[in-house]
Amino acid sequence: MKKVIFLWAFVCLSVLCNQVSAQKELGIFNSLSVGVSAGTTGIGVDVATPVTPHFAIRGGVSFMPGIHINTDADVNLSDPELGEKTSTLDLRGTTKRASGELLVNYYPFLSSSFFVTAGAYFGGKEMIKIDGHSDELAEYIQNGGDANIVIGDQTIAVDKNGNVSGGLKVSGFRPYIGLGFGRAVPKKRIGVQFELGVQFHGSPKLYTSSGDLGSALTDSDDSFSKIMDKLTVYPVMKVRFCGRLF
Repeated sequence: MKKVIFLWAFVCLSVLCNQVSAQKELGIFNSLSVGVSAGTTGIGVDVATPVTPHFAIRGGVSFMPGIHINTDADVNLSDPELGEKTSTLDLRGTTKRASGELLVNYYPFLSSSFFVTAGAYFGGKEMIKIDGHSDELAEYIQNGGDANIVIGDQTIAVDKNGNVSGGLKVSGFRPYIGLGFGRAVPKKRIGVQFELGVQFHGSPKLYTSSGDLGSALTDSDDSFSKIMDKLTVYPVMKVRFCGRLF
């Protein structure tokens, strides 16, 4: 029995030594880097490791800063007794969102840091969030009137409390392709990457606080919808600074 255990331990040790040797020779999962990036996807943090001498995988998260925008929106008012008229409402918009990413870099030339990358971004469906409130509109609606915010050729209803909320949503799973220069895991201790690419996020959809995509649309053939239908990709440009841990 002791001989069997000793033989099994010897086999396991041999396999482990062979794996370590393969890692060193082929560069398979033999190093790890941590990176920070900045670009059109926001501020990102990630980790990367080589899979083969030609491939490396990256995974991380990106945070888009909450850039706030204040603007006036036209409000269409409709009352059975007073008829139709217009008003305005202050709207607040923000671009704050977070998304994850899982990407694979392919380096066709080992002597060059040029790479092609593919993968996907996920989460962060809400590109733009908007909200507003008016006590005057709340009173108007509670007295039997109707109020709708006009955004381009679209309208979003104001609820009975005088609140309006919604925004633009895209797909929660967004395939990605790109290219750039720089090693995911630098050969030296510190490295830099530059990358250009596109996310395929589908046509942005206007939504309301009810959460129903497209529920706020008034006419699928209007100019606003036509513009949104053409914005099916999101451009990505970012610079990544990374450090090799081992």
